[in-house]
Amino acid sequence: MTFLIILIIVIVVILGVLVYLKFFKKKPKSIMERLEELEYYKQNKEFYDLQKKYMGEKGTDLDIMPEGIGEFGLDVTNPIPTSTLYGSNAYLGLLRTLDGVKIGYDRIGSTRAENIPYIIDAYNITKNGETIATLYICPYNKKTSEKAPKGFDLLKLF
Repeated sequence: MTFLIILIIVIVVILGVLVYLKFFKKKPKSIMERLEELEYYKQNKEFYDLQKKYMGEKGTDLDIMPEGIGEFGLDVTNPIPTSTLYGSNAYLGLLRTLDGVKIGYDRIGSTRAENIPYIIDAYNITKNGETIATLYICPYNKKTSEKAPKGFDLLKLF
């Protein structure tokens, strides 16, 4: 009899947890949703909204560009999708090395790849002042990726 009572309690608790997760747990916010809450973004919202409208109308809403070929972010043929230039800077601001060190970055120019229909920005990535990689970012997308290139990690804000 005691076993049956314990079994019923366990089943009720499991069902309660499942109901909570299905109906009450909030979906995690994207990088852009979290950054849009920051005061700097709010002060420049009109400018960023214009960028979104004209830069990301046709781009992907995925973490990777569907037409990408090669190593994500490290090959020009597989750039990191971001939403606007603000999204590119926000993404790079969250990028860390695997050992948790904040990276430095400088935009070194724009380029193109035959398989990507948009302009791609190249960034020199540094760790403690030493160049460690060149990353390729395409800011003409609907979403800022939440995927990090090989050898990097993204800081979680929340």
